[in-house]
Formats: sequence, C-alpha cells, structure tokens
Amino acid sequence: MVYGADVIGIEKIKDGYQIDLIDADKQKFGFSTRKIVNAAGLEAGKIAGYLGINDPDYRLYFWKGEYFGVGNGKNKYVNSLVYPVPEPNTIGLGIHTTVDMGGGLKLGPNSIWLSDDKPDLKVDPAHSVHFYESVRDFLPFLELDDLTPDQAGIRPKLQKPGDPTRDFIINEESNRNLPGFVNLLGIESPGLTASIAIGDYVKDLLKL
Repeated sequence: MVYGADVIGIEKIKDGYQIDLIDADKQKFGFSTRKIVNAAGLEAGKIAGYLGINDPDYRLYFWKGEYFGVGNGKNKYVNSLVYPVPEPNTIGLGIHTTVDMGGGLKLGPNSIWLSDDKPDLKVDPAHSVHFYESVRDFLPFLELDDLTPDQAGIRPKLQKPGDPTRDFIINEESNRNLPGFVNLLGIESPGLTASIAIGDYVKDLLKL
C-alpha cells in the first residue's frame, strides 16, 4: 500500500499500466500493475483522464452538503433517521436527521452545486433558516436557535442542476482498449452502504 501520495500520471504499457506518483516529501516514484481500480472519489474523473477517457458521461459535478447540529437538549427527541419525501430527479434525499455515535443529532445535508469544481467545506450560518424551514413540519419541537453550523462534505455526482438522476458508473474499460482498468465514478453516500456488494462486483469484473 502507498499512502500520502498523489498520482501524477498513468500510462498504458504492454502488460498493464505504469503509475507515476509524488509522495508527501515531493519525491517522484512509480510502479507498474496489471490492473487498476479507480475509486478516487472527487478525483476519479482526473484519474480516468490520465488514460484518455474524457467521456462527457463520466463528467463529475461537485455538490456541497452542509450539516447543522441540534442543540439545547433537543437531540434527545430523535434517535433514528427521519427523511422527507424526496422530489423527482432530486440531487439529494432532502435535509434529514442523522444521529451520530455519541448521541448527537445533525440535520442535513443540503445540496449546493460548486460550479467551479473547487471543494469548499465552509458551513454558512445563514443557511440555518433554510434548514429550519425544511424540517419544521416533521420536527415541530425545533426552534431556529437550536441549530448551529456543524460540518460539510462534497459529493461527486454525475448530474448538474436540471439533469435527470443517474446511477453510479462501475465499468471495466476493455471496450476502450484498457483491459483490467475499472472506473467507479459518481459513488456518493449510498456507496458506503453498498461497498461490500460493489467490491464483489468489481472482483467479478476483474475475474479475480
């Protein structure tokens, strides 16, 4: 395993692939491999691009999701996930409750398109009003001042605003003359729940 290194290039060679990296000390090194699984999350499109894959269907769009914590003792009122009914072609499941391992209660995430593709992990305190208005019908005990900014993350989606919902891309690329190269793109949060099944599927694609 190689940790703390950035991939700076991938080349197709006779029996597989040459991968070039730069480590945390800014030293360049590389290795060859017969197979590659591109599970690079936000950078998966970039990794595919190193091998000349610039398919518009593989384009990733960054969507920020903010969370607000619930305070003033109101976390004790909910001990499970509570979701709103999602809208058609939604870019998220809607602002819902999340209970953490310590018993804390969060609301989120919202969905903010980062049109410049630059990760932004700030939580805007002004968005508390939208969060409050989104959940007050099914969490009537909440008050606006119960909400405080908590955390944010970025989802690599395959749709921009107005596009229909798309499923994950999990594809072995022999049809592009790249045998043994598997792309996983647009794997957002349900991918964690499905990770064991995805791993088994990728194993079958690679005939391992």
